[in-house]
Amino acid sequence: VLDGATHLRLPYVACYACKVLYTDTGGGTGNMTRHRCPIGASYRSSTHASSTETVEAGGTNSFDSTVSARNFGSSTDIVKSQLSISMAESGPESAPSGSGSGNNSLPLLSQHSGENSIGDVDREVLIDAVVKCCAIDLIDPIVFSGKGFRGLLKQICNVSKRLGSTISPPIEAFPDIQTVRSAMQTHLRFCADDLKNELSRTAQGCRLALETLTYSGRDYRVIHGSRISPEWKWRSNILGVFKARENESLSEMINIVVHNYEINKTVLRVTVPNSNNDLDSTYRSFFCVKAKLKEILFTILSSCSQPVMEMLNAVDQLTKALVEMDVRLPFAIEPREDIFDVHQLLAEWNDQWGQLEQIISTKCADTLLDSFKKLDPVHMRDLEIFILPFRETVESLTSEQPNFHKILPEWLALQHECQLQNDEPTALLRELKQIATRVLEAEKEVIMTDEHMIAVLLNPRLIRKLNMILTDQERQIACEKIRSQCGFRNPKEPLSRGSSCDGEPHRKRRMFLSSLEDDQVTDELECYLRSQYPPHQTKDVATFWSATGQSQFPMLSTMARRVLCTPAVAPTTRFDARCASVSPDQLHTFLMLRSMFDCEKEEEPRD
Repeated sequence: VLDGATHLRLPYVACYACKVLYTDTGGGTGNMTRHRCPIGASYRSSTHASSTETVEAGGTNSFDSTVSARNFGSSTDIVKSQLSISMAESGPESAPSGSGSGNNSLPLLSQHSGENSIGDVDREVLIDAVVKCCAIDLIDPIVFSGKGFRGLLKQICNVSKRLGSTISPPIEAFPDIQTVRSAMQTHLRFCADDLKNELSRTAQGCRLALETLTYSGRDYRVIHGSRISPEWKWRSNILGVFKARENESLSEMINIVVHNYEINKTVLRVTVPNSNNDLDSTYRSFFCVKAKLKEILFTILSSCSQPVMEMLNAVDQLTKALVEMDVRLPFAIEPREDIFDVHQLLAEWNDQWGQLEQIISTKCADTLLDSFKKLDPVHMRDLEIFILPFRETVESLTSEQPNFHKILPEWLALQHECQLQNDEPTALLRELKQIATRVLEAEKEVIMTDEHMIAVLLNPRLIRKLNMILTDQERQIACEKIRSQCGFRNPKEPLSRGSSCDGEPHRKRRMFLSSLEDDQVTDELECYLRSQYPPHQTKDVATFWSATGQSQFPMLSTMARRVLCTPAVAPTTRFDARCASVSPDQLHTFLMLRSMFDCEKEEEPRD
């Protein structure tokens, strides 16, 4: 059935003869198997020359699925109008116009066929939805086979029917475990093949990042692969999940990933948490900034003369004890994984100090009260102020992708924030900032590489402020690296009239004229560094290089695609441990599928 105004297919099927309307639940004209046409065989001899044989009640078949054009006249228009009703599972794409028929005046009567059938297309959609649910929430498919879940699904169908849906899907249509597992393996193969085709054809290479994941009491190493697509979209997928074994090195895991996806090793870079790894010198590595800042904070706080680390641990332990006692706290409790989460908790304690003191003194045992009295509210406020810029740096780097070009400016901003001022309010802040200034400067020499400097140069928003970020020597090194990798000629001074050149006079003349043309401005890099752009063009670095940069500086845009796809912070796999039920042996499959679904969600157009 088509809408006469829009010519769009409606979710109904109808009898040619009596015009009775049936709801299409996905089975096409299979929804009409119980239909008994009141007009009967008289319609067969009508001027419409129906494409199907309608029979009287009691016949063996309601419809004959055989359609033959030669049974109906020679008119092409009549033939085109015949091919619509069939007993096949999938419904027709068009319905007859029925022009010139006396039966067109008959009203369409809506009635159900009496069967809750579901078509193959809807069944596949349901299976894909189950696979996606399992992958995203790390749920074992066996959960969907339980009687409790089936009962829940039945009630959902009943509620949906009462709310006005035409026909609710039958419970029996829900796929069994084996079907779901088979679909998951099919999705995994498609995922791996698509990634292999994409990564092997990525001329500018792929950047890897290492994540250490703990699941079900076991440690895993998750390897993420990031790149910038031809559409200049930053994309990241999980390429491998490995159990952390003592006899398997990180280099061996990366070699497996490189082999499986045929990744170009020449431009490959790996982001690692720290220097305590067994990565082979064949691969060049960068430090994960978040992991490094956590190490730096631990070093600073441990070196302080005041017991600030013990204070943070006491706040964390007191909060856990209060939660276990079912004490209602004046703030929401979020999972805490690192010192930045503890800092957020510390801020809540500082804001609600009076209420917490009253709660602990009236509802808790003396041991908790004694621990609470050991906390110094002034020192806790100083700790909150000191850790805040570290947390803001991490949040800034993880808020958007790509982010590699932001590492060096954010680091310098953090150093500026930690500089000692003459009017520091407390002795604890002065001591913490003194230690931080020393540690941050030392770590900067270890962490920052020439590619970090190149990334700064490739940020069009900073080209007018490079003297605030890079020294003259650092800028010169970065420019030489860019020219070397892009194949640019090193700029030379033009020949003067008094210059002497070996060779014939006409050769001297040609060399002199060539030297005038080989001005530095013809160098892509120099042209880029001398250019000025309005703020709206440089707001997003990827957008700039995908449009303006790619058209004006094609060689630099190629390098920008390769350098900027490096992650500043290793991706983090998050899941709800309360609902995650997959076995550790299945973790690789589920995380790979989850990564694929997340990537598809990011590519969906936004309204």
